[in-house]
Amino acid sequence: MDKSTILVCGPNPAAVGGGPTHMRTLWASPLASAFDLVLFETGSRGAESPAREERPLAMLWRLVSSPFALAGVIARRRPAVVHLNTSMTPKGFWREIAHLAVCRLSGRRVVYQIHGGSLPEMTRAPWMRSVVRAVLGWPDAVVLLASTEKPEYEHLGSVRRIAVIANAVETAEFRRCAGREHSGSVRRLAYLGRLNGDKGELESIEATGMLHEEPGFRDLELRVAGTGPAQAALEDRIARLGLGGCVRLIGAIHGDEKVRFLRETDVLLLPTYHAEGLPYVILESLAAGTPVVTTRNGGIPDVVHDHVHGLFVEPREPAQIAAALREMAASPERLRAMSRACSEWAERELGLARLARQFAALYRELGAR
Repeated sequence: MDKSTILVCGPNPAAVGGGPTHMRTLWASPLASAFDLVLFETGSRGAESPAREERPLAMLWRLVSSPFALAGVIARRRPAVVHLNTSMTPKGFWREIAHLAVCRLSGRRVVYQIHGGSLPEMTRAPWMRSVVRAVLGWPDAVVLLASTEKPEYEHLGSVRRIAVIANAVETAEFRRCAGREHSGSVRRLAYLGRLNGDKGELESIEATGMLHEEPGFRDLELRVAGTGPAQAALEDRIARLGLGGCVRLIGAIHGDEKVRFLRETDVLLLPTYHAEGLPYVILESLAAGTPVVTTRNGGIPDVVHDHVHGLFVEPREPAQIAAALREMAASPERLRAMSRACSEWAERELGLARLARQFAALYRELGAR
């Protein structure tokens, strides 16, 4: 029997960020052998693409012509399902309306997957809530990253089918880390991600400064990996706090370098208050056996269990980050147990096989073989 074609619409997999990582993950999973996955590029490619940076005029033309190009691909390939990847942000929502309309006019079944953003923020104005409610009645299924989001979308009353499918990570890349024994210490801290200013980078730096003055934390270091618009503000904060000796900005890292980075880290810090979906860095940290200090944001509570895989703190509270790190440092054996729990949990529940099973079931429910 021929495999059904699934047209997957999303960002260029060669770019940097959560969206491109999701695209790479789909193709790396068993879905690629069970279905004929076809890529249709939507959205911006991002300024940090390792491949190349897209020129503004070329990007504008691609975005304007995208609905017409999508109609052409649908006519040629006749996919059983179109899998749209977007976000509940103004930019993502309005861009995807044209693609949804094309799919509806062509009679295609649609999976509409939402990566981040905030439905309450998007629907604050009554007229906008009416628009969102109407548009989200078009797809055959809406896929969310976190169970905490589901009640909000159910309350709209227009969504036909809601599925919660968390992001996944290629655990094989990190399997060599799983056998390592955690040092049991809290000495090497790390932040990994885009430097937006709202992912807890500044608070992590301030918490490091608080602890560095205390006995037992004199050799504490924080490595901040990534680039972004908040880089200058972070450099200024490090200089003003006199933390140049223990906080380092190391730039963007990828591939094996990222695996080594997480393997060498005692605790990952991501006390984010960004409009998260489910950050890949959390999944990668768990797969590497690295406990986390983070917030109950987006889909994070679905994959991080408090006092099992790390500790939760309130956003914008550097003192709580420092307190969490003191608690972790107080029991080396407990920290080692956290590390083992992280890697075991990731291997069992956060791998590509689980992702493939859930999406395959959804595609087949919508009529794909």
